[in-house]
Amino acid sequence: MARTPSSALAAAGMAPQGGRRLSGRGVFLILAAFFGVVFTVNAVMISLAIDTLPGTVTDSAYRASQRYNQTIAEAGEREARGWKVDAHVARDPSGTTAVTISLRNREGAPLDRIAVTARLLHPAHRNNDRVFDLSRTGPGAFAGTTDAVAAGAYDLIIAIDRDGETTYRTRNRVMLP
Repeated sequence: MARTPSSALAAAGMAPQGGRRLSGRGVFLILAAFFGVVFTVNAVMISLAIDTLPGTVTDSAYRASQRYNQTIAEAGEREARGWKVDAHVARDPSGTTAVTISLRNREGAPLDRIAVTARLLHPAHRNNDRVFDLSRTGPGAFAGTTDAVAAGAYDLIIAIDRDGETTYRTRNRVMLP
């Protein structure tokens, strides 16, 4: 007597118990769902990574390394001038941030015939960078504000121009509450 496939399975104790059979279409749908989840999670993770760290500190590390000796020379020139630059940055809860800058020469006299710019650079998000609208408030004194500054760490960049040439540039890390 020839056994049918179902009777052979029943004899071996592996007969289907009224469940659904797994077909090729079912396997395809399971695989498609699995890879759909994997691709979706990857897309979410990539977008979060790009949003949380969109940029770099320098666009070209090679070019920055080529300017290393020039940067050291500029620092030496800055020290030789003996200028004293005092800056104070304060942020209120609404995000408005104010800066006051006092500039003095080696003897303590205020600097004249200069133009000053000040910027806040966010270390990770370039879209959080802000430029201060500075105005002269007295001899060697400048003040300005900028809006929509988020709390956190920033680099305060102060550049002093004299006769169209940047003669002094400083970069300091500030923490804003």
